Amino acid sequence: MKQKNPDTLAELFLEWLRPIRRDLEVYCRRLMWDPQEAPDAIHNAMLRAVAAFDRCWDAQRFRAWMFKILTHEALALNRKHARIARFEFQVEPDEMEDLAAPGPGLPWGSPPTMRDWRENLDDELNAALKTLTESERAVLLLRAMGGFQYQEIAEELSLPVGSVMGYLARARKKMQAALGRKNLQTPEPL
Repeated sequence: MKQKNPDTLAELFLEWLRPIRRDLEVYCRRLMWDPQEAPDAIHNAMLRAVAAFDRCWDAQRFRAWMFKILTHEALALNRKHARIARFEFQVEPDEMEDLAAPGPGLPWGSPPTMRDWRENLDDELNAALKTLTESERAVLLLRAMGGFQYQEIAEELSLPVGSVMGYLARARKKMQAALGRKNLQTPEPL
């Protein structure tokens, strides 16, 4: 293929990236063990994508290609976090006081309001996602947030389609159990 000048490549990359940027950010925050590391994963993925962009000339496959790169970066950072977590218990100084304080819903605390539920649902969802294995979490998020089909997920994660279906089924069951819901509804096309 004929080489294009760097300005054209950068413009083309940004043009293809703009419509999916928010999807990538949301997906990454959900995939990461520590959401504060999401910007690092996104940054690393963008660097890798830009470096390899001259080999990606298919606008139709760009979205899947970016999700694949971001998935690998996020999983690498999660593995690093898991190695560190084996040896450390991470608590921020301002969280120390919260450990001893009674939470909402306890007999001596005030009952949670609808606002409390809305604000804490994201934390509850993140905690439930952390009960999943990396493969289960990646498959669930690619399906639910990325809207990818089973075959596309299988290609992105280098897994057989049957494994993707199995991971998705186990992820859904674990999420139902973790969230304490009998009928966890996920938007189609799950």
